[in-house]
Amino acid sequence: MSPPPSFDAVPGWYGKLSMLGDFAHRRLPPEWLRACEAWLAQAMPGARAALGDHWLAVYLNAPLLRFGWAPGVVDRRWWFGLLMPSCDAVGRYYPLLIAHPRDQAPRDRIALDHLDRWFEHLAQAAVQTLDDRGGSVDALESALQAAPAWPTPGRASALATEGQEPTTRYRLGRAAPLSDWLQAVAAQEFAARLAGCTLWWRLTPEGSQDALEIMRGLPDGPEFARLLTGSPR
Repeated sequence: MSPPPSFDAVPGWYGKLSMLGDFAHRRLPPEWLRACEAWLAQAMPGARAALGDHWLAVYLNAPLLRFGWAPGVVDRRWWFGLLMPSCDAVGRYYPLLIAHPRDQAPRDRIALDHLDRWFEHLAQAAVQTLDDRGGSVDALESALQAAPAWPTPGRASALATEGQEPTTRYRLGRAAPLSDWLQAVAAQEFAARLAGCTLWWRLTPEGSQDALEIMRGLPDGPEFARLLTGSPR
């Protein structure tokens, strides 16, 4: 008999489910919950105000949003997951978020392919909670425990740099080929640019991903409304 998955290996979740009467959460730290609650406390009313009479139709028909929150948004880690419009048992509208932390973001094609499969599994688990016949907390928990693994690199040492702006000089070792160093430089520079940012991309009903949005911090009400509608800025 295989051992149960470890706490760190299973994604956590927060929000509202159609079979429950109030907020619920599993496996998410207090600082993450506080940040998410504070964000949605202003983003949900702000989106409702921005959308006006169209709010409910947009909310109920919005595709799932995949996200990546870079270090500096909640804590020093990356948080990957998805957001699905949901409601509780008495019809109060509030999203369901499924999230999981990583020390590093995936960097190569193989890791990103694994992440895609992980996102697909989470999307299926989230949508099943809306099923009046089969949706339950136990079913969601079982689905999350079965989420596929997705490898990411360990915390990498920063490349040594010299010089001052506008010139940066990277010291290269002798053993690794230049292509490896260029990949490392690109990853380090991109990670530095993303610090404090959130990444969002919509998964349409047809399974396509129509755009990747990168923004500073968590979206405010109008930005959240735009993410739900998929409208360009």
